[in-house]
Amino acid sequence: MVNFASLILSLIYIGILALIGAEFPPMLLSVLLLMCLWNLLLASKRSSRPGALLTNILAAALLVVLFISINLKQSVLLFVAMLLQASILKLLQARTDKQLKTVIVLSFFCISTVFLYKQDLISTFLVGVFFIALTAALASVSGVRSARISFLKAIQSLALAIPIAAMMLIFVPKMPAFWKLPGANSSKTGLNERVDPFNIANLAKSGELVFRAEFANTPPAPPYYWRAMLHDEFDGNAWVKSEGIIAADTSIDFQSYENQATIYLEKSANPWLYTLGYGGSNLSSILNLRHGLLRRKDPSASSFQYPLRYTEQPEMPLSQYGYRFYTQLPVDGNPESRKLARQIKAQTNTTDEFIDALYRHYSINGFTYTLTPTPITGGDTLDIFLTQTQRGFCGHYASVSAFIMRSAGIPARLVSGYLGGEKVTDKNYLAVYQYDAHAWVEYYDGTKWQRFDATAVVAPERLNGSLSQVENLQQEFLDNLDFGLIQFANFESLRWLRMKLEELDYSWTKWVLGFDQQKQSNMLKDLLGNKLAQYSMVIVVLSLAIILTVLLLINSRQHKVNLSFSAKQLQRLFAAADKSGLLSSEQLTPVNQLHYLARHNPSIKPYIEQIEQTYIKQTYEQADLSQHQQSALKRAVNKSIKLLG
Repeated sequence: MVNFASLILSLIYIGILALIGAEFPPMLLSVLLLMCLWNLLLASKRSSRPGALLTNILAAALLVVLFISINLKQSVLLFVAMLLQASILKLLQARTDKQLKTVIVLSFFCISTVFLYKQDLISTFLVGVFFIALTAALASVSGVRSARISFLKAIQSLALAIPIAAMMLIFVPKMPAFWKLPGANSSKTGLNERVDPFNIANLAKSGELVFRAEFANTPPAPPYYWRAMLHDEFDGNAWVKSEGIIAADTSIDFQSYENQATIYLEKSANPWLYTLGYGGSNLSSILNLRHGLLRRKDPSASSFQYPLRYTEQPEMPLSQYGYRFYTQLPVDGNPESRKLARQIKAQTNTTDEFIDALYRHYSINGFTYTLTPTPITGGDTLDIFLTQTQRGFCGHYASVSAFIMRSAGIPARLVSGYLGGEKVTDKNYLAVYQYDAHAWVEYYDGTKWQRFDATAVVAPERLNGSLSQVENLQQEFLDNLDFGLIQFANFESLRWLRMKLEELDYSWTKWVLGFDQQKQSNMLKDLLGNKLAQYSMVIVVLSLAIILTVLLLINSRQHKVNLSFSAKQLQRLFAAADKSGLLSSEQLTPVNQLHYLARHNPSIKPYIEQIEQTYIKQTYEQADLSQHQQSALKRAVNKSIKLLG
């Protein structure tokens, strides 16, 4: 069964690479996939395996590719890549059952690396399928000669493991990690602390889930502006975040925040969290920062949930230093934008009038909202957008608007985060995706910070939900998006399927991935009262003892049930012969024992030959017996027993 196991292992590794391949450099991913396909071809054609010399050359070449394409600082990715590379190379070389067992042991670790990058329901289901297939491969190289029986044994093993895992999850006290891996993935498509307005449109190409927001009551009316970072310095090309934003705010009165929600955050190396308006959280692992921002203390890339309290931007004074800081700009650059700021300022008397005039400028001068803006390079990029292309994504409008406001002496800053969210059927939560990434402006009106978003006049329908729900941008959105199920949204059945999968994944995230130490403690207190510690451990020990006893009983029963029909009939014959003292006292094989009986009992020799042929056919040739053959075997055994008695 070497080829069967090798085929299964090749498919498993292709599946692993399909799930986490986006994390790998293209060159390394291509080489690993080619090796998997090569092994698949060798296994299907039953061809000879490469020798030690060729394998060593391949290993050296792969190491070169590995260290050229992966930064040594990406320690987790480097470890995963080396593990996969070593396992696939060993699989390519494996010729015997013993060598394949080594690969199978390595493969259990390789499959588990998927959870470093993905923990959603679909990925978990696929990992379960991989484990079943891998256990089937292990059974096949351990003596099980039928692929069907191998898979049945694998499914039984996993089915028995699930209740044990569930028991451990609920009752074994959760302990903090003894060590922590660095972030498994840096966000490739997420927000960045440096916002180049002419690159942010790339986020609209990704359909990855960022977070879900479950509201304590009915969700508020849109628009939903999810604030993440403030970018308060312009370096001539991009807006960057200053270090002052990181300062903690210890004077928060959470009771004054009238709105509540729970955020279920997907895996991300980005430490910045999301809030509607001016936010705060009383979770110990979160830093409450100035300006109502939130940040994780732990830079880990694991999924995360946190309680959010939020309110409208409060009134706050701005010092003279603050005025100077939020109006500073490079000495030169973008003269047309500065000129427009002077013109609008000369025509208006107050900040509110200036803001209204800037909105009108975008509205009446042919500016349009697009997901595929015209590329702009070189210097004075804001001027080129303002006076020439006039086609832009949110980052274009936010960047030039903040620049114009500062040029007119109005304190302004750029905000990056997400706009909107997809409401799933009648559920009380929103799902926010990478393509909902957004940038807008906050300006100071003399008493507090106010929001300015030119999207409100160039694409007002964008404010009402997710980008995926904007009808007049639908085709452009789908054409621009990376491949995914959402691209088939025009088909009602597939749209329904996507919504159902989203609901299931939400439940998985909330009740399984979100089952943290606090939730476990609360559940056990409800179940066990004050004697939480001793009761929980007693329950675990007793439950495991019961489960192991049941497993032993099932295995012993399965041992009897799994005997083939011919083996059962042989067992009957030998039992009758032993009762009459006719069996050999030596330890003989079943076939040799039959020969012994025939030699010492000539009267049953014709029946013994028939029994032997049928037994060999089913046991060694793996042939199924027809009903007629089973009946004939049973008659031969009965006649032999009668003659022996």
